[in-house]
Amino acid sequence: MSTPLIIVLVLLLCAAANTLRLDARQRRMNRQLEVALPISEAATLVSIRRAAKASRWDMLYRIANYRPEIVYSWHPAYVLLAGVMAAGPVVYANRLLGLSTPIVSIAAAVVAILVVRGLFGWQRNRFINQLFRQLPDAIQLVTSTVRSGLPVNEAFRTIARELPQPTSGQFAIVCSELSMGRPPEEAVEGIYRRTLVPEYAMFAVTLAVQLKAGGSLAETLQILADTVSQRVALAARAKAMAGEVIFSSRALSLSPFVVGGLLYVINPQSVDLLFYDPTGNMLLAYAAASVTIGHFVIRWMIKRETAL
Repeated sequence: MSTPLIIVLVLLLCAAANTLRLDARQRRMNRQLEVALPISEAATLVSIRRAAKASRWDMLYRIANYRPEIVYSWHPAYVLLAGVMAAGPVVYANRLLGLSTPIVSIAAAVVAILVVRGLFGWQRNRFINQLFRQLPDAIQLVTSTVRSGLPVNEAFRTIARELPQPTSGQFAIVCSELSMGRPPEEAVEGIYRRTLVPEYAMFAVTLAVQLKAGGSLAETLQILADTVSQRVALAARAKAMAGEVIFSSRALSLSPFVVGGLLYVINPQSVDLLFYDPTGNMLLAYAAASVTIGHFVIRWMIKRETAL
């Protein structure tokens, strides 16, 4: 292994170790904060230092497909570590392929970025889907609270206490904004701006129209709850109908690796041509690129056809 590749790997490992150290420090600060404040209030606090430096990291966030407004189930440090670990096999495979150092470095960086973007995107989609599925229950709770004669602010506090994450966390932020004098419709619109779930924009518009123009807020919210429930059921049905296509696309993407592994076990000489011959290297690169592009094209088509 050449010296520049070793330097690149050492730098990547140092970056991963530094992120893990910062993660441990942040966890210690969170534990100290939980002692001083309740968990519901601590979750609504915004890091002033992060807000001040957000503009400096916008380009890096776009490259990594990271959004600070989203609550990720995995800490970003572990996602970066996964990207570094994914780049390792690319560098190791160069011992068989014998490519130049710049090409291998670019390939390892591309693989690391794709893994990081994929993990952040998967977590964000999971967060948005959970928020979308829990929205009918949240609107129904607001409707019941308004019908009982209580204000909308009390309904939001009830959602923050009783509903599961991530809805409770988002409405905890809403309650914090309401306590500072922000109107309810603007606070709900803030959820839409953070998560880009269009149903929350509908919720905010409904609140704005009814609170300013008057009328029966409970009946309007009930209609909205029924509409959102139908959209949730339709999304679940579309996903179930696309399940066979999704499984087929994954099977097609994995089949070349499975078949290639079996051929290597049965007759290694038939596969060695792909690793030790220049023409075989080109064919292997073409096959890997074709499988990767086909996989993402199928995913894009499924996402477009099942989008509401």
